[in-house]
Amino acid sequence: MTNSDQSHKGVHINLFLNGRPCLVVGGGKVAYRKMLLLLDTEPELTVVSPEINDDVQALVQTGRIKHIARSFEDEDVIGMALVYAATNSRGANKCILDAARMHNVLCCCVDGNWSQSDFTTPAITRHDKLMVSVSSGGNDCRQSKMVKNSISRHLKMMDAGHLVVVGTDHNHLNVEEREPFHLTGHRFERAGFMIMQLWGIHEFMVLNTCNRVEIIAVVSTETAENGILRHIMGFTNLKEDKFYIKNGWKAFEHLCLTTAGMLSQTPGENHITAQMKDALELAKQRSWAGNMMQEWISSSLYVSKAIKNEVAPLLHNYEIEDLAIKYLEAHGKNLQQSTVMMLGAGMIGKGFVIDSLPAVGKIIWCYHVNKPQIPEALADKVELCSFNDMKNRITDADIIVSATDAPGHILHMAHAPFFNQERPVIVIDLGMPRNIDPELDDLSSDVTVVDLDGLKYWYRRELTDMDEIMTRSKQIAKANRDLYDKIANSFKGGNPAE
Repeated sequence: MTNSDQSHKGVHINLFLNGRPCLVVGGGKVAYRKMLLLLDTEPELTVVSPEINDDVQALVQTGRIKHIARSFEDEDVIGMALVYAATNSRGANKCILDAARMHNVLCCCVDGNWSQSDFTTPAITRHDKLMVSVSSGGNDCRQSKMVKNSISRHLKMMDAGHLVVVGTDHNHLNVEEREPFHLTGHRFERAGFMIMQLWGIHEFMVLNTCNRVEIIAVVSTETAENGILRHIMGFTNLKEDKFYIKNGWKAFEHLCLTTAGMLSQTPGENHITAQMKDALELAKQRSWAGNMMQEWISSSLYVSKAIKNEVAPLLHNYEIEDLAIKYLEAHGKNLQQSTVMMLGAGMIGKGFVIDSLPAVGKIIWCYHVNKPQIPEALADKVELCSFNDMKNRITDADIIVSATDAPGHILHMAHAPFFNQERPVIVIDLGMPRNIDPELDDLSSDVTVVDLDGLKYWYRRELTDMDEIMTRSKQIAKANRDLYDKIANSFKGGNPAE
């Protein structure tokens, strides 16, 4: 096998050369670059060469290197920790390599002899005390330098790990205004792809629920201030009061309140905890997030638990599906004599079916792909139906509840002929984007369509004083400020930000 056929695979190591003798043979540009590389480790550096250029001469005059003004001799390698053969003669460099081998000294040739050398020098970039090396094993130096330069630009932005939250929710936009900004389907994938291309984004995750859409990110100082995340979210043309950008401590406080359910349409609900965990896990699977984001979310979950324990007695603590049932009861529906059509077999759909089973007469459970499992004991009350057959069962429903992640309306005006015009129907849309065409509300006086905003406004009238609840929640978050400070200070250059 020839040398050109060999595969050169190496292990990157840090050599501690402080005070150890090292040798560079040659006095030109390439030799000078190797000298600068070695001098960072403060060795006893000697250069052997009949002539040296001005840059090398400057190093000699400062006393940083010793110059022996003659041609190389084999004995020059004796006692050296390592040697660079950096003359302009390939034959001379090969002789230097052979001499080093004879005396068991590591040697690197900077020319075509590199494949026979003991090591190569990777492309290196430094930022403060951090050093990153990139190597192709000598096979593609141009590519190594390109990767090194790319990483170098990123390292310059790693001055801090600022926590940032950019988003909007039901408190800033109503359901119709908010709908276009939710990241579902290809929009979710596109947003993730775009963020991954940005310099200064260390880690991020996307929280996309029925009443909020947020990018939660750990970013550099510049990225925290330049508005790029606002642009990606599509908020450029929104007024300042229609979305939020929270930085540092305020971002962490926001996460704590959000995870505790205090910023939900039904304050105190528990689904948001699972949704936050799921969003983090998805981000980790896609390499969007890692240990940095895990620390922030774990700490916010810890604080949110303390908030819930404190304010739970003040709340009804409804989940969104519980709220739908309460709404139906408050609006005169006799659930025991009603047939409910449930659209969707996800977390909310399952929750609604389980919670409503004791109260309703019958449930028609419509699913798209994943057929839900029904306990045998409940088989007489629950009937499964695919979305394809949904239109044929609408006429049997007194109540329709929808909670799917479909990107558009699954119940729309084309379904109008299938409604029973002689029986009142309440349609509750828990989806985001909305699953139900709001124009169905105008179909007749017997068809009522209620979306998330409708439930929110009704529930707020029933709720205890949220100002007192929010004040207590923020006090608990502030009492755990040390968690935020500890994480912020653990990142390079990170200082707690107000």
